[in-house]
Amino acid sequence: GSFAVEVVKQTGCKYTGITLSEQQLEYAQLEVEQAGLQDRITLLLCDYRQMPNKDKYDRIISIGMIEHVGHDYIEEFFTCCESALAEDGLLVLQFISIPDERYDSHRQSTDFMREYIFPGGCLPALSRIISGMAAASRLCVVHVEEIGIHYYQTLRCWRNNFLKNKRQIRALGFDDKFIRTWEYYFDYCAAGFKTHTFGDYQIVFSRPGNVATFGDPYNVTVSTAY
Repeated sequence: GSFAVEVVKQTGCKYTGITLSEQQLEYAQLEVEQAGLQDRITLLLCDYRQMPNKDKYDRIISIGMIEHVGHDYIEEFFTCCESALAEDGLLVLQFISIPDERYDSHRQSTDFMREYIFPGGCLPALSRIISGMAAASRLCVVHVEEIGIHYYQTLRCWRNNFLKNKRQIRALGFDDKFIRTWEYYFDYCAAGFKTHTFGDYQIVFSRPGNVATFGDPYNVTVSTAY
């Protein structure tokens, strides 16, 4: 909800968001109402493969979602995204990743996060994302940034905020086991990013020849003053 609100405030665009969580939908709708942006933001409870309309979108942004798609469905993800993307549109992915050399062992095993936090999750390797894109779409990569070191500090802030609010968490009915589990999760992930065991990528995808979006980089006036 907060991302949708910020995007609309900055750009004035119309925004459609989807989720499979009824609780997340209710929370996001409340944020949208509080921001007074109900006329600009539409939130849907649906699977990304079952969008109720055939609209084309100028921008598609997926943050922390493809980790839950699964190894065998990366191609299907890109097929769905491309079918919903306008011809001169952009797709942006942000995802936590595992190094290529450990990807196969990671997806064929389990760990703390997949047992207790994100059951069924699978951190994709960068190469798996690129191979899925190439096999299932006309998209190509136009920008890549690895922001894992920033995620370390983010997790430290999340941990501190979480622990500052233990009283409110208990008031919601959660016990000390729940609190310890999530404290460990924040520390576990922070250590992973600090040691580069995990990565966090932001990738921008486009179709070839997208002059409408990027313009002509050579169409500039060169100064003749030396």
